[in-house]
Formats: sequence, structure tokens, C-alpha cells
Amino acid sequence: MWAGLQRAFTFAFDGLRHALRTQRTFRIHVAIAGLITVLVIWLPLSTTEAAVAILAIAVVLAAELFNTAVEAVVDLLVERNHHEIAQVAKDVAAAGVLITSVAAAVAGTLVLGAPLAVAVGISVEVAATLARVVALMLIVLGAGGLLRLIRQHAGDPQTFH
Repeated sequence: MWAGLQRAFTFAFDGLRHALRTQRTFRIHVAIAGLITVLVIWLPLSTTEAAVAILAIAVVLAAELFNTAVEAVVDLLVERNHHEIAQVAKDVAAAGVLITSVAAAVAGTLVLGAPLAVAVGISVEVAATLARVVALMLIVLGAGGLLRLIRQHAGDPQTFH
């Protein structure tokens, strides 16, 4: 039993090493995760707020790892014969990373924004409002980007079928 568990952890750590060595965006997300973790430790957050921030980090990193796995399998299956559906699979997996990253940025802004603003000398009332305004701006920018993509591909028969 323990040998099987040890092997499972070895495979998991091998996957992490591979992603760190080969995936630039995973390394970027790990660096951001490190910065956010320092803020979570430094700022006076409740246990729930800290848990939300850490969970958001984990979801983004997991999405990056799933994306890497999808890309590897698709590349293996299509090897030299490019197929349009293979690109769709890769694009959709990448979109999942984008969605989780934006959602994590919004959650992080809502959780960390006010305490961080207070820590740098902004009043509590202004800090809370500022965090909500920035979170709303992130949502609006994300929705605006999505609408722009939809409009760009509105006439494309391969899109949204």
C-alpha cells in the first residue's frame, strides 16, 4: 500500500518538475503564487480569507497543469498530422486557464485589496471601496475582452457551432 502511494507522489512530483522546467506560464503563475502567499502571511486576514486566496492559487496552478497535460496528449496524438479539432482542444484548455486566472485575480482583489490598501496607509472605508472598484474593473475588462472575441468570430462558421 505505502509503495503504491509513494509511487503516486513520485509521479506527481515528476509532473510538477516537468511543468516548472518546460512551461513558462506555469513558472509565471508560481511566481505570482509566491507573491500572493507572502501577502496572505503578512496581511491581517481571517482564516476564511486566507483559505480563499490559497484555494484561488491552487485552482490556477491546477488549471495550468491540466492545460499542459491536454497539450501533451494532443501533441502525441496528432504528432505530424495537424488537425483542426486538436487545436480546438488546446485552445479550450488554455481558455480554462484564462478564466480561472481572471476569477482568481478578482477573488484576490476582493480578499487582499482592502487589507493591502490599509497596510500602505489608505483609510479602511476608501480601501474597501477601492478593492470593490478594482474587482469590478477586472470583471468588466474580462467581459469586454470576451465580447470582443465573440464579435471578431461572429462570421466564422467554425466558431460557436
